[in-house]
Amino acid sequence: MPLLDDIGSFPLPYGITREWVEENLMTREYEEMVQRAFLMKAKFLDVPNYPQFRDMVKMFIEPIKNPEFQDEPYLISGRYAVIPELEYIEKMKVESVRVCITGAFELYYREFGGVIYEDILMNLAESVYRFAKNAIKFENVKCISFDEPSLGIVPDLQPEKELVERVYSKKLGVDVQVHLHEPVFYEKFLGSSIEIIGIESARNIEKISALDAEEISSTGKKLRIGVARTDIDCIISQFNEKHGVDAWKNEELAELAIEEFESVKTIAERIRISSEKFGDLIKYIGPDCGMLSFPSQKTAMKLLENLRKARDLWTT
Repeated sequence: MPLLDDIGSFPLPYGITREWVEENLMTREYEEMVQRAFLMKAKFLDVPNYPQFRDMVKMFIEPIKNPEFQDEPYLISGRYAVIPELEYIEKMKVESVRVCITGAFELYYREFGGVIYEDILMNLAESVYRFAKNAIKFENVKCISFDEPSLGIVPDLQPEKELVERVYSKKLGVDVQVHLHEPVFYEKFLGSSIEIIGIESARNIEKISALDAEEISSTGKKLRIGVARTDIDCIISQFNEKHGVDAWKNEELAELAIEEFESVKTIAERIRISSEKFGDLIKYIGPDCGMLSFPSQKTAMKLLENLRKARDLWTT
Protein backbone atom coordinates (compact mmCIF):
# COMPACT_ATOMS: atom_id res chain seq x y z
CA MET A 1 0.00 0.00 0.00
CA PRO A 2 1.54 3.37 -0.99
CA LEU A 3 2.19 5.88 1.76
CA LEU A 4 0.41 9.24 1.77
CA ASP A 5 2.56 12.36 1.95
CA ASP A 6 2.37 15.99 0.88
CA ILE A 7 4.82 18.32 -0.81
CA GLY A 8 4.98 20.87 1.98
CA SER A 9 3.34 24.26 1.63
CA PHE A 10 0.04 24.88 3.42
CA PRO A 11 -2.37 27.83 3.63
CA LEU A 12 -1.63 30.42 6.25
CA PRO A 13 -4.25 30.96 8.96
CA TYR A 14 -6.65 33.84 8.41
CA GLY A 15 -5.01 37.20 9.12
CA ILE A 16 -1.43 35.87 8.90
CA THR A 17 0.91 36.96 6.09
CA ARG A 18 4.31 35.75 4.99
CA GLU A 19 5.72 39.05 6.19
CA TRP A 20 4.37 38.28 9.66
CA VAL A 21 5.95 34.84 9.49
CA GLU A 22 9.39 36.24 8.68
CA GLU A 23 9.13 38.75 11.51
CA ASN A 24 7.95 36.13 14.02
CA LEU A 25 9.93 33.08 12.89
CA MET A 26 11.48 32.43 16.30
CA THR A 27 8.43 33.23 18.43
CA ARG A 28 6.25 30.88 20.46
CA GLU A 29 3.24 32.03 18.45
CA TYR A 30 4.74 30.87 15.17
CA GLU A 31 5.95 27.64 16.75
CA GLU A 32 2.39 26.80 17.83
CA MET A 33 1.05 27.75 14.39
CA VAL A 34 3.43 25.26 12.77
CA GLN A 35 2.57 22.54 15.26
CA ARG A 36 -1.19 22.98 14.77
CA ALA A 37 -0.88 22.80 11.00
CA PHE A 38 1.30 19.69 11.16
CA LEU A 39 -1.23 17.90 13.37
CA MET A 40 -3.96 18.82 10.90
CA LYS A 41 -2.00 17.18 8.08
CA ALA A 42 -1.17 14.15 10.22
CA LYS A 43 -4.87 13.40 10.60
CA PHE A 44 -4.92 12.14 6.99
CA LEU A 45 -1.30 11.62 5.90
CA ASP A 46 1.16 8.85 6.76
CA VAL A 47 4.27 11.00 6.28
CA PRO A 48 3.28 14.67 6.54
CA ASN A 49 5.77 17.36 5.58
CA TYR A 50 6.54 20.15 8.00
CA PRO A 51 4.18 23.05 7.09
CA GLN A 52 6.14 25.16 4.62
CA PHE A 53 4.72 28.61 5.26
CA ARG A 54 7.78 30.47 3.95
CA ASP A 55 9.07 31.04 0.42
CA MET A 56 10.75 27.78 -0.65
CA VAL A 57 13.82 29.52 -2.06
CA LYS A 58 14.33 32.30 0.47
CA MET A 59 14.08 30.03 3.49
CA PHE A 60 17.20 28.18 2.30
CA ILE A 61 19.17 30.64 0.18
CA GLU A 62 19.12 33.43 2.77
CA PRO A 63 20.89 31.47 5.51
CA ILE A 64 23.21 29.92 2.89
CA LYS A 65 24.21 33.41 1.71
CA ASN A 66 24.60 34.86 5.21
CA PRO A 67 28.35 35.58 5.61
CA GLU A 68 28.13 34.82 9.32
CA PHE A 69 26.88 31.29 8.58
CA GLN A 70 29.28 30.37 5.75
CA ASP A 71 32.34 28.15 5.51
CA GLU A 72 32.77 29.36 1.91
CA PRO A 73 30.57 31.35 -0.49
CA TYR A 74 27.27 29.47 -0.86
CA LEU A 75 28.43 26.79 1.57
CA ILE A 76 26.62 26.96 4.89
CA SER A 77 28.32 25.71 8.02
CA GLY A 78 26.63 22.56 9.27
CA ARG A 79 25.58 24.00 12.63
CA TYR A 80 23.50 26.66 10.89
CA ALA A 81 21.78 24.34 8.39
CA VAL A 82 18.66 24.04 10.50
CA ILE A 83 14.96 24.27 9.58
CA PRO A 84 13.12 25.97 12.47
CA GLU A 85 9.77 24.44 11.50
CA LEU A 86 11.21 20.94 11.84
CA GLU A 87 12.66 21.81 15.24
CA TYR A 88 9.21 22.95 16.38
CA ILE A 89 7.56 19.74 15.21
CA GLU A 90 10.16 17.60 16.97
CA LYS A 91 9.07 19.02 20.30
CA MET A 92 5.79 17.12 19.87
CA LYS A 93 7.39 13.64 19.55
CA VAL A 94 5.41 12.82 16.41
CA GLU A 95 5.67 9.45 14.67
CA SER A 96 6.65 10.31 11.11
CA VAL A 97 7.88 13.43 9.29
CA ARG A 98 8.78 14.32 5.71
CA VAL A 99 11.29 17.13 5.13
CA CYS A 100 11.19 19.18 1.93
CA ILE A 101 14.43 20.96 1.03
CA THR A 102 14.71 23.18 -2.03
CA GLY A 103 17.13 21.47 -4.41
CA ALA A 104 20.54 22.71 -5.49
CA PHE A 105 19.55 23.29 -9.12
CA GLU A 106 16.51 25.32 -8.10
CA LEU A 107 18.52 27.48 -5.70
CA TYR A 108 21.23 27.98 -8.30
CA TYR A 109 18.78 28.89 -11.06
CA ARG A 110 17.00 31.46 -8.89
CA GLU A 111 20.34 33.07 -8.07
CA PHE A 112 22.25 32.85 -11.36
CA GLY A 113 20.02 31.61 -14.18
CA GLY A 114 20.85 28.73 -16.47
CA VAL A 115 24.60 29.23 -17.03
CA ILE A 116 26.18 26.83 -14.56
CA TYR A 117 29.37 27.53 -12.62
CA GLU A 118 30.10 24.17 -11.11
CA ASP A 119 32.03 25.35 -8.05
CA ILE A 120 29.07 27.41 -6.85
CA LEU A 121 26.58 24.67 -7.75
CA MET A 122 28.53 22.05 -5.82
CA ASN A 123 28.71 24.32 -2.76
CA LEU A 124 24.95 24.69 -2.95
CA ALA A 125 24.62 20.92 -3.30
CA GLU A 126 26.69 20.40 -0.16
CA SER A 127 24.63 23.06 1.63
CA VAL A 128 21.32 21.33 0.93
CA TYR A 129 22.81 18.03 2.06
CA ARG A 130 23.86 19.68 5.31
CA PHE A 131 20.24 20.67 5.91
CA ALA A 132 19.28 17.07 5.15
CA LYS A 133 21.93 15.60 7.46
CA ASN A 134 20.74 17.75 10.35
CA ALA A 135 17.14 16.72 9.65
CA ILE A 136 17.81 12.97 9.73
CA LYS A 137 19.31 13.26 13.20
CA PHE A 138 15.67 12.95 14.24
CA GLU A 139 14.64 9.29 14.08
CA ASN A 140 11.08 10.11 13.01
CA VAL A 141 12.24 11.81 9.80
CA LYS A 142 11.32 9.09 7.31
CA CYS A 143 11.75 10.97 4.04
CA ILE A 144 13.86 13.80 2.63
CA SER A 145 12.57 15.42 -0.56
CA PHE A 146 14.64 17.72 -2.76
CA ASP A 147 12.33 20.08 -4.64
CA GLU A 148 13.46 20.76 -8.23
CA PRO A 149 10.47 22.37 -9.98
CA SER A 150 12.41 24.20 -12.70
CA LEU A 151 14.11 21.09 -14.11
CA GLY A 152 12.26 20.11 -17.27
CA ILE A 153 10.29 23.38 -17.36
CA VAL A 154 12.69 26.28 -17.93
CA PRO A 155 14.52 25.91 -21.27
CA ASP A 156 17.81 27.48 -20.16
CA LEU A 157 18.41 25.02 -17.31
CA GLN A 158 19.77 21.89 -18.98
CA PRO A 159 22.33 20.12 -16.78
CA GLU A 160 23.90 16.96 -18.14
CA LYS A 161 23.14 13.61 -16.54
CA GLU A 162 26.65 13.39 -15.08
CA LEU A 163 26.20 16.73 -13.31
CA VAL A 164 22.84 15.66 -11.87
CA GLU A 165 24.53 12.54 -10.54
CA ARG A 166 27.36 14.57 -8.97
CA VAL A 167 24.92 16.94 -7.27
CA TYR A 168 22.86 14.04 -5.95
CA SER A 169 25.51 11.49 -5.07
CA LYS A 170 25.17 11.03 -1.30
CA LYS A 171 23.16 8.43 0.58
CA LEU A 172 21.21 9.57 3.61
CA GLY A 173 19.80 6.38 5.11
CA VAL A 174 16.15 7.41 4.76
CA ASP A 175 13.82 7.60 1.77
CA VAL A 176 15.07 10.33 -0.57
CA GLN A 177 12.72 11.85 -3.14
CA VAL A 178 13.15 14.37 -5.87
CA HIS A 179 10.04 16.40 -6.68
CA LEU A 180 9.75 17.23 -10.37
CA HIS A 181 6.90 19.13 -11.99
CA GLU A 182 7.47 17.46 -15.35
CA PRO A 183 8.84 13.99 -16.21
CA VAL A 184 11.25 15.32 -18.87
CA PHE A 185 14.36 14.99 -16.68
CA TYR A 186 13.50 11.88 -14.69
CA GLU A 187 15.98 9.63 -16.52
CA LYS A 188 18.86 11.88 -15.45
CA PHE A 189 18.17 10.89 -11.83
CA LEU A 190 18.20 7.14 -12.39
CA GLY A 191 21.96 6.94 -11.82
CA SER A 192 21.92 9.28 -8.82
CA SER A 193 21.46 8.57 -5.11
CA ILE A 194 17.83 9.74 -5.38
CA GLU A 195 15.70 6.71 -4.54
CA ILE A 196 12.20 7.94 -5.35
CA ILE A 197 11.24 9.94 -8.44
CA GLY A 198 8.28 12.23 -7.75
CA ILE A 199 6.09 13.34 -10.65
CA GLU A 200 3.04 15.62 -10.76
CA SER A 201 0.36 13.88 -12.80
CA ALA A 202 -3.04 14.54 -11.21
CA ARG A 203 -3.89 17.41 -13.53
CA ASN A 204 -2.82 15.31 -16.52
CA ILE A 205 -2.61 11.60 -15.78
CA GLU A 206 -1.13 11.03 -19.24
CA LYS A 207 2.18 12.31 -17.90
CA ILE A 208 2.86 8.92 -16.37
CA SER A 209 3.15 7.47 -19.88
CA ALA A 210 6.54 9.23 -20.11
CA LEU A 211 7.89 6.97 -17.35
CA ASP A 212 9.36 3.59 -18.28
CA ALA A 213 8.44 1.09 -15.56
CA GLU A 214 11.06 -1.46 -16.62
CA GLU A 215 13.83 1.12 -16.65
CA ILE A 216 12.80 2.46 -13.24
CA SER A 217 12.64 -1.06 -11.81
CA SER A 218 16.01 -2.06 -13.27
CA THR A 219 17.73 0.86 -11.53
CA GLY A 220 16.12 0.04 -8.19
CA LYS A 221 14.14 3.28 -8.02
CA LYS A 222 10.60 3.85 -6.74
CA LEU A 223 7.98 6.46 -7.57
CA ARG A 224 6.00 9.19 -5.87
CA ILE A 225 2.90 9.93 -7.96
CA GLY A 226 0.75 13.05 -7.63
CA VAL A 227 -2.88 11.86 -7.64
CA ALA A 228 -4.74 14.92 -6.28
CA ARG A 229 -4.80 18.26 -8.07
CA THR A 230 -3.44 21.34 -6.31
CA ASP A 231 -4.08 23.89 -9.10
CA ILE A 232 -6.81 25.38 -6.96
CA ASP A 233 -7.12 28.49 -9.16
CA CYS A 234 -8.23 26.30 -12.06
CA ILE A 235 -10.50 24.15 -9.92
CA ILE A 236 -12.36 27.14 -8.48
CA SER A 237 -12.49 28.90 -11.87
CA GLN A 238 -14.07 25.81 -13.40
CA PHE A 239 -16.56 25.63 -10.55
CA ASN A 240 -17.39 29.33 -10.76
CA GLU A 241 -17.94 29.17 -14.51
CA LYS A 242 -20.12 26.08 -14.25
CA HIS A 243 -22.32 27.35 -11.42
CA GLY A 244 -22.19 31.14 -11.84
CA VAL A 245 -20.81 31.76 -8.34
CA ASP A 246 -17.65 33.17 -6.69
CA ALA A 247 -16.24 30.37 -4.58
CA TRP A 248 -13.18 32.47 -3.69
CA LYS A 249 -15.35 34.52 -1.36
CA ASN A 250 -17.15 31.58 0.24
CA GLU A 251 -15.30 28.79 2.03
CA GLU A 252 -18.25 26.40 1.80
CA LEU A 253 -18.43 26.87 -1.97
CA ALA A 254 -14.68 26.32 -2.24
CA GLU A 255 -15.09 23.01 -0.42
CA LEU A 256 -17.89 22.09 -2.82
CA ALA A 257 -15.58 22.86 -5.73
CA ILE A 258 -13.01 20.43 -4.34
CA GLU A 259 -15.71 17.85 -3.72
CA GLU A 260 -16.95 18.17 -7.29
CA PHE A 261 -13.65 18.23 -9.19
CA GLU A 262 -11.42 16.27 -6.76
CA SER A 263 -13.86 13.76 -5.34
CA VAL A 264 -12.85 10.52 -3.64
CA LYS A 265 -13.89 8.63 -6.78
CA THR A 266 -11.82 10.87 -9.08
CA ILE A 267 -8.67 10.53 -6.98
CA ALA A 268 -9.19 6.78 -6.57
CA GLU A 269 -9.41 6.41 -10.34
CA ARG A 270 -6.01 8.09 -10.73
CA ILE A 271 -4.57 5.76 -8.11
CA ARG A 272 -5.98 2.81 -10.04
CA ILE A 273 -4.52 3.97 -13.36
CA SER A 274 -1.10 4.61 -11.82
CA SER A 275 -1.11 1.31 -9.95
CA GLU A 276 -2.01 -0.70 -13.05
CA LYS A 277 1.03 0.76 -14.82
CA PHE A 278 3.59 0.74 -12.00
CA GLY A 279 2.34 -1.61 -9.27
CA ASP A 280 4.76 -1.91 -6.35
CA LEU A 281 7.09 0.69 -7.87
CA ILE A 282 4.82 3.32 -6.31
CA LYS A 283 5.95 3.99 -2.74
CA TYR A 284 4.25 7.35 -2.12
CA ILE A 285 1.17 9.13 -3.43
CA GLY A 286 -0.21 12.53 -2.54
CA PRO A 287 -1.17 15.96 -3.82
CA ASP A 288 0.60 17.15 -6.96
CA CYS A 289 2.29 20.12 -5.34
CA GLY A 290 2.01 22.42 -2.33
CA MET A 291 -1.28 23.84 -1.09
CA LEU A 292 -0.32 27.36 -0.02
CA SER A 293 -2.68 28.96 -2.56
CA PHE A 294 -5.79 27.19 -1.25
CA PRO A 295 -8.37 29.64 0.12
CA SER A 296 -8.05 28.30 3.66
CA GLN A 297 -6.61 25.53 5.76
CA LYS A 298 -10.06 23.97 5.91
CA THR A 299 -10.28 23.67 2.13
CA ALA A 300 -6.79 22.16 1.97
CA MET A 301 -7.85 19.64 4.58
CA LYS A 302 -10.83 18.69 2.42
CA LEU A 303 -8.45 17.66 -0.36
CA LEU A 304 -6.35 15.63 2.08
CA GLU A 305 -9.46 13.96 3.48
CA ASN A 306 -10.59 12.95 -0.01
CA LEU A 307 -7.08 11.69 -0.76
CA ARG A 308 -7.09 9.48 2.34
CA LYS A 309 -10.53 8.10 1.57
CA ALA A 310 -9.50 7.41 -2.03
CA ARG A 311 -6.39 5.48 -0.97
CA ASP A 312 -8.39 3.49 1.57
CA LEU A 313 -11.14 2.83 -0.99
CA TRP A 314 -8.61 1.61 -3.55
CA THR A 315 -6.90 -0.74 -1.09
CA THR A 316 -10.06 -2.41 0.22
